[in-house]
Amino acid sequence: MSKMNSNAAKTWFFPPYLVIISLISSLAFEYLHPIAFTTGSSIQFFLGLIIVIISVILFYYTFIIFKSNAENPHPRSVTTQLFLGGTYKYSRNPIYLAFVLMLIGCSICFNSVWYLIFAFLELILLHFGVILPEEKYLEKEFDKVYLNYKNSVRRWI
Repeated sequence: MSKMNSNAAKTWFFPPYLVIISLISSLAFEYLHPIAFTTGSSIQFFLGLIIVIISVILFYYTFIIFKSNAENPHPRSVTTQLFLGGTYKYSRNPIYLAFVLMLIGCSICFNSVWYLIFAFLELILLHFGVILPEEKYLEKEFDKVYLNYKNSVRRWI
């Protein structure tokens, strides 16, 4: 099993904390000062709900890939292998994509601009605070194998 190590990616924070903070903050801002972007409808609610469900499935499926390969998904853990199949065929960061999609889905579902604002902030923080340090670490750790993968698969989708 992977261990936490100072040689791992130098990320700014643990990504699930960002999702939790973003969801709670969006909810609080929506409660204190609601800002809707449409009049809302049941179709909109169910579309948002479908996106949230897809994001949960994407997260869960990708998390299972880590666990079934005895890898720790924490970005500050030492990585011993690259995943090139499953969700990683389509995105280099499927878990982070799931996190952002969850907030976008909540924004549509609850007709709230706040979730969309926090999705954008989350995307920026994930990009600079987690993804770029992870990529730097993976390039150092796996060299050409990761560079080839990086050139063939998009960062998000």
